Amino acid sequence: MRSYRQLYSFMCDLGDGIQDHLPEEVRTEQLSVEGVVILWVDKKSYLAIRSLKKDMMAYLKKCDEMDYSLDAIFPYDDNLLFVLERFGYEESVLFSQVLPMIQQREAETHRSLLADLVKWFRSL
Repeated sequence: MRSYRQLYSFMCDLGDGIQDHLPEEVRTEQLSVEGVVILWVDKKSYLAIRSLKKDMMAYLKKCDEMDYSLDAIFPYDDNLLFVLERFGYEESVLFSQVLPMIQQREAETHRSLLADLVKWFRSL
């Protein structure tokens, strides 16, 4: 079974980016969902991006099958229970919107395993 670590990581970064844990009057430099996607893809490896996409696709597939067992991957704390309140729809709708954004950013930045390896060798 998948661990959904990248999906959890993305959701934490999304919550931080939109500053959902802060009251409305203290939020500064709040990011859009697209802004969070751009930052997340740019700082992660190709394998992490691929894992996130697979996590999202698996989640969407489970939702289509009406199997909501994956909802347990999101701990019941204030940092991750913001999607319905903040956006007005369920996580599955958010993921179906975010997945094309990730794929677009991945294509724009020409991300691949080979590109990551070349980048790593140059950093040595």
